[in-house]
Amino acid sequence: MVRTRSDHLLYSLEELLPYDFEKFKFKLQNTSLEKEHTRIPRGQLQTAEPVKLASLLVNHYGEEYAVQLTLQVLRAINQHLLAEELHQLISPGRLQDKAVCPLCRAQEGDPAGGSCVHISYSCSAASGDPEASLSRSSSCPRCQDLFPGKGHGSHEWQEGLQMASLNPKSLPQCERHMKQAQLLFCEDHGELICLICRLSQEHRGHRVRPIEEAALEYKEQIQKQLDHLKELRKSGEEQRSQGDKKTVNSLKQAETQKQRIQYQLEQLCQFLEQQERLFVAWLEELGQTIGQVRETYGTRGTRDIALLDELIGELEAKQCQPEWELMKDIGVTLHRAKMVTVPELWATPPEVKEKIHLLYQKSEFVEKRVKHFLETLRSEVETFSVAELIGGQAL
Repeated sequence: MVRTRSDHLLYSLEELLPYDFEKFKFKLQNTSLEKEHTRIPRGQLQTAEPVKLASLLVNHYGEEYAVQLTLQVLRAINQHLLAEELHQLISPGRLQDKAVCPLCRAQEGDPAGGSCVHISYSCSAASGDPEASLSRSSSCPRCQDLFPGKGHGSHEWQEGLQMASLNPKSLPQCERHMKQAQLLFCEDHGELICLICRLSQEHRGHRVRPIEEAALEYKEQIQKQLDHLKELRKSGEEQRSQGDKKTVNSLKQAETQKQRIQYQLEQLCQFLEQQERLFVAWLEELGQTIGQVRETYGTRGTRDIALLDELIGELEAKQCQPEWELMKDIGVTLHRAKMVTVPELWATPPEVKEKIHLLYQKSEFVEKRVKHFLETLRSEVETFSVAELIGGQAL
C-alpha cells in the first residue's frame, strides 16, 4: 500500500520526543505563513496530539502546504535529520521497498531486508548482501558521513557492522530515534549517541568513537585516578600515623607540665598557708599582750577612782556637819585630801610599741609583695592567653 503525504507527515510528528513535539507546536504558532493562510487556533493547537495535529495541518492548510510548513518548522527546531527524511519520503519518483543497507537496518534489528532507513537510491547495500556492500564503495550518503573511505578495507565500516550485529536489547536505546541502539560516544558532548544522531547537524564534525574504544580509554583514566587516589590514601595514612605519634608525645609533655605546675602551685599554697598561720598566731599574741596591759591599767584606774570617790564623800559629809563636829579631826581630813595625787596617765609599754611597729612593717611588706606577685602573674598569664588565641586562629 502506497503511503500518502499525510501518512509521512504523521510519521514525522510521531518520531518527535514529547519535549521536541511541544517545541514544534510552539514554533508552528509563531512561524510566518503565506498571505492566503491563517493560523490554527491556539486552543486546538496546544492540546493536540500527533494524530490530531496532523489532521489539523492537512485540513487547515491542505496536504501540500501542510507538509511544506512541517518541513519549515522541523528545520527551525533543529530537527534536520527528520526534515530530510520527510523531504525524501515525499520526493517525486521515490522508489518503494528499496534494498537494505545492512549497517543502517541492522541497528533496527532487521539486517536482512526492508527499505534502507536512509532512503537513498544509491546505497551500496542495495543487493541485500553485506559482503557485497563491503566489496564496493559505500555510496549511502549517511554511511559515507559516518564511515569515511572507500572500498572493503574501511576499518570504520567493518567496526560499525560488528557493533550493529550486537543484540540491540542489550544496548541503551536512543530516545530520539526509537529502536536505534547507542553504539557511539560523542567526546564533545560526553554522551552516548546512535548512528542517526551521528549524522545529524548537532553532532556533525564532533569527535565520535565506538563505545568499546572510548570505554577502554576511560577505564585507563579511571585506573590512573585510582592509583593516584590510593597513593594519596597511603600518604594520608602515613601522615595520620605520624600525627598520632606526635599527638601522644604532645599529650605526655602536657601532662608532665601539668604535674609540674600543680606541684609548684601546691608548694606556693602550702607556703602561704604556713605564713598565714604564723602571722595570725603573732597577731593573736600581740592582741593578748595589749589586752593584759589594758586590764592592768583598768584595775589601777578603778582603784584610784574609788579612793577619790571615798574622799569626796567624806569631805561632802564633813561640810554638812555642825561646827563643833566639823572641827573634829579637820586637820587629818584635809591632809588626806591634799596627799591624793593626779591619776597616772596611761602609757603604752615599750615592748607593745615595738610589736605594733613591727606589725605595720610586716603588713606593708606582705601587701607590696603580694600585689607585685599578682600583677606579674596576671600579666604573664594574659600574654600566654593572647599567644594561644593567635595560634588557634592560625590553625
